Amino acid sequence: MPANLPPEYIQAELRFRAAKTPEEKLEILKELMSLVPKHKGTEKLRVELKRKWSKLQEEIQQQQKKKGARGPAYDHIEREGAGQIALVGLPNCGKSSLLAAVTHAKPEIADYPFSTFRPTVGMMPFEDIQIQLIDLPPLSEYTEPWVYSLIRNSDAVALLIDLSSESVEDDYLTALGWLEKARIGLIGRDAPPRDGPGAVKRAVVVGIKRDADGAEARFSQLRALVGDEFETAAVSTISGEGLNEMKKLFFRVLRIVRVYTKKPGQPFKKDQPYVLPVGSTVTDVARAIHQELAERFKYARVWGSAEFAGQRVERHHVVQDGDLLEFHE
Repeated sequence: MPANLPPEYIQAELRFRAAKTPEEKLEILKELMSLVPKHKGTEKLRVELKRKWSKLQEEIQQQQKKKGARGPAYDHIEREGAGQIALVGLPNCGKSSLLAAVTHAKPEIADYPFSTFRPTVGMMPFEDIQIQLIDLPPLSEYTEPWVYSLIRNSDAVALLIDLSSESVEDDYLTALGWLEKARIGLIGRDAPPRDGPGAVKRAVVVGIKRDADGAEARFSQLRALVGDEFETAAVSTISGEGLNEMKKLFFRVLRIVRVYTKKPGQPFKKDQPYVLPVGSTVTDVARAIHQELAERFKYARVWGSAEFAGQRVERHHVVQDGDLLEFHE
């Protein structure tokens, strides 16, 4: 079957052959990969372009090592919102599409691998809070060390699996393998903390492209493999199916609670909540408001998780998500 390549591809290929540096070639190769039509006649060409991509990536990294050059300093991203979640997965698993679907960020989205070179940050609204998501370059033999640094520094991980892939089980195990090689272990939301070398992050597993042919059966295979270890969701960034359920998973894996406050004698007005870790006490909430309040308040009244509305509670009382507190001095 003929490839039927567009004229733009031919022109880009001539520029690729004339390019002098690996960096220049890599930039043009990115353009070539986006111009190749997806049909059976271009399968070999697409495989060859991916091979060239990998070879150029390796060549550039070897040159940087010889020169002692360092990559961009992306190993820290300031936290914003109620928590920070790293989007992690293999090449072309749909991380950038997911970020664009649930935030106002505009990451580069392409149907070829390694289109994400640098982290892209977006704020995902969930009810009355914002959760920070970080779209990262994919896990592979070419993953830069700063990618793993950002994963270690995040509050939680969303492991994304492409449901259009014929090998979802292998993809899942491969992704876990790359993380383990970097000394990063994943645990479920309610799993007890795990000691040992490296970092341990709480995680959820998200199947992307649930609108693809055969996605439902593949997601069932994935869930059977994951078992009870992680909470899972299947989503489509095209139709929006599953995104609301995924947002709930993201909130739960952060293990946080939202607490509201009001002054005695004043009506309750649901405003921006105080966000604290699960297990926080009334004293922790007071401290989040002001250290002096934490030192001088005598008791608090609770609406929400209390046995009755306005129940008096002491300093050690553990607050729950959605509680309303009224402090008394």
